[in-house]
Amino acid sequence: FPHLVAGPILHHKEMMPQFARPDIFRFSAERLADGGVIFILGLFKKTVLADSFGGYARPAFAAAQTQAVSLFESWGAALSYTLQIYFDFSGYSDMAIGLALMIGVQLPMNFHSPYKARNIAEFWRRWHMTLSRFLRDYLYIPLGGNRRGLARQQVNLMVTMLLGGLWHGAGWTFVIWGGLHGFYLVVFHAWRRLVERLGLGHPHPITARISAPISWLATFLAVVVAWVFFRAADLPTALTLLRGMAGQHGAVLPDQIIALVPALGHIADGAGKVAYLADGTVMGCVEMALMIGLGLAIVVAAPNLPQLSTRWRYLLVLPCAALALQRVLYGQASEFLYFQF
Repeated sequence: FPHLVAGPILHHKEMMPQFARPDIFRFSAERLADGGVIFILGLFKKTVLADSFGGYARPAFAAAQTQAVSLFESWGAALSYTLQIYFDFSGYSDMAIGLALMIGVQLPMNFHSPYKARNIAEFWRRWHMTLSRFLRDYLYIPLGGNRRGLARQQVNLMVTMLLGGLWHGAGWTFVIWGGLHGFYLVVFHAWRRLVERLGLGHPHPITARISAPISWLATFLAVVVAWVFFRAADLPTALTLLRGMAGQHGAVLPDQIIALVPALGHIADGAGKVAYLADGTVMGCVEMALMIGLGLAIVVAAPNLPQLSTRWRYLLVLPCAALALQRVLYGQASEFLYFQF
């Protein structure tokens, strides 16, 4: 305590010098307040944001185990889980960091807005940073890193990420998740080397401005696809979700929307692209779309916690604390996702 079971993953060189300082054992009102703010913001991420997205992702992933899932449901589930796992695990990490700071211990940062990444290597420099560091120092570099040519580097990357997948569980879905990220990294490094050889490493500012959002979107979608395998109960479930995301199972419209605008049902029926959800509601669709939009806006545009000024942290803490407390007292509690791995 307060270094909890799912990280951040620590190295003794980060901790022992802190324990050797006499002031670490002295009470500090400033550290107590700063740590409390970080803890509350992390609790808000978990209880208000992550658990809300989990409520959208869970039914669709469960349904995909036994039936086809439509285009909108599949994308809603995939995006919801993408946001859920980030807010859940980064919230957990913030809570651990905040608890530690309250008693004078500084734990390393574990997330740095990973969904802002414009390439997959940058994503892994921002996502679960202490695990990325561990895999680099104890797997990738001992295997030879990038010191033995491109081909050996690619093999080392793939082996490291496959083992990183197995780190999370002994199942094919985790192996494929790790293998996909290994493949992404292999393609990225090969592409970067090709660009450098062609002398295109410094594009025109206009070209760079155009390519930046395209690079971000490609990276984000690649990560979303990989998360489908990570979340799915088994490989057939993941493939069902991915087929739905590709539109192979049609686009489901809730009954209430069909009732409000009957022409939509006739048009979609004629195109052979509609099915009906008996329990679908307009409010449920709107609520999910708004929540996903809000979540994406936060992860893409909002500053990270360390980037927030002290003033903004203290302004946010009261409403976040109130919402988190309301959710804890009156909502359904759920465990942290990373406790499963």
